[in-house]
Amino acid sequence: MKAVCDRNDCTGCGLCASLCPQRCIDMRAVDKLGHLYPVIDASRCTDCGRCRKVCPSLSEAALTAPSAAYAAWAEDRDEYESSASGGAAAVMARHILRKGGVVYGCAMLPGVEVRHIRIDREEDLPLLKGSKYVQSSIAEVLPLIGADVKGGFPVLFTGTPCQVAAVKNMFARLPDNLYLVDLICHGVPSIGLLRRHVDRIMPCRDCKSVIFRSGNDFCLKIIPASEGYRTPAYSSHLSTDRYKDFYLNAFMDGYTYRDSCYRCRFARPERIGDITIGDFWGLGKERSADDIPPHGCGCSLILPVSAKGAQLLEEIKPGLNIYRRTVSEAVEGNGQLKAAVHKGPRKVFYRVLARHTGGGWPYFLATADLRLRIKFKRRRQV
Repeated sequence: MKAVCDRNDCTGCGLCASLCPQRCIDMRAVDKLGHLYPVIDASRCTDCGRCRKVCPSLSEAALTAPSAAYAAWAEDRDEYESSASGGAAAVMARHILRKGGVVYGCAMLPGVEVRHIRIDREEDLPLLKGSKYVQSSIAEVLPLIGADVKGGFPVLFTGTPCQVAAVKNMFARLPDNLYLVDLICHGVPSIGLLRRHVDRIMPCRDCKSVIFRSGNDFCLKIIPASEGYRTPAYSSHLSTDRYKDFYLNAFMDGYTYRDSCYRCRFARPERIGDITIGDFWGLGKERSADDIPPHGCGCSLILPVSAKGAQLLEEIKPGLNIYRRTVSEAVEGNGQLKAAVHKGPRKVFYRVLARHTGGGWPYFLATADLRLRIKFKRRRQV
């Protein structure tokens, strides 16, 4: 077998590599953009077809419209202020841990390593907090999820919709003790791209963490691993330094996503998980939000989808400030609940340059392009 699926459709979930009985599939970066794709060792492949059978990109996805929409944020002030997007994910995770369950989520680890990890203690929950504008690897945890589900523990998995689809494809029948939470995802740059960007500022091995959100502020902060070092070695905020950071600008404008992100079949109101969460952008645009008190550090959008998801939401409501809204308001305020990011000619041109040249100057092109568009937009408004 030469390929598992069309490269333009591959989401890089790694399920094929994880379940291959011959262990003949490796996930590798095959171009300058650094996205991982399955590479098959033909000398060991027996053409059993297991990889194609489980591949989410080759199977029908069972999508369901959410039953309601809620604006919410964590009741506990420390939980709220230490989380991104209102802290709904943290409240959900803490609830599962207190029931004796396990939680799987994305962690930013020292050395600029971004991958899903398994936690079974509340003390480890801070590892999963915060936004990560980069693709996380789930291949390492897929076998652990299967074992935990078989062990009867309540298991919570939070990831992008394509990652949730991969976890679902592990099972012939979805287990009752597995809770799947999909994020409203706008697209993912590669971890290789982020590492190269950090390396221009400081060696990745000396980096403790990269921070992408500070309350409602989009930023990129690089925290050194040096003991006692409390201030970032590098800091750029989108609101005040719109043109400063190449990585952040390219991400926000959608230049550096996977090819599959531009044709994402999960970018729609119908969802793949039990619950969908994200930022509640556009809150109050459809109808008044006067009944919602000021909150300051972001607001979660929660869309219960399955009956199991609705039940989980009922269980965590005591830990939330929560207000019912309409699904149409949630969809209207969030473009990624309508359609995938458009891959226009500027993005195509940038990606061709990046694939064949590498280095920093394609980033500069993306930022210069953004600067010119904003400048001309302001000129038209005068």
